[in-house]
Amino acid sequence: MVVRALVVAGLLLGVASAAQAQDRRFDRIDANHDGRISLQEYENYAGSRLMKAKGPHAQKFRSLDPEQQTAVLQHRFQRLDKEHKGFLVPADLQRHQG
Repeated sequence: MVVRALVVAGLLLGVASAAQAQDRRFDRIDANHDGRISLQEYENYAGSRLMKAKGPHAQKFRSLDPEQQTAVLQHRFQRLDKEHKGFLVPADLQRHQG
């Protein structure tokens, strides 16, 4: 019984920790902290991360010209913004991670 309680507590802590990490990520992207991620904020964050990353997706992104890079980021933003609001909220990022 005690072991089961510890396992459940550990799982709950893991869920809480993941949610906190998601909140911190959202706050980093939401530069003006208005509770929404605009296309510009997303482009700034994702573009910066891709320019610094070392993986094959990042290498491909860096090989694109600036207009193509912008188009890629806009397409990603639109895929996240399933409701076509023109901005992202935490639930949009959670759906993507889930």
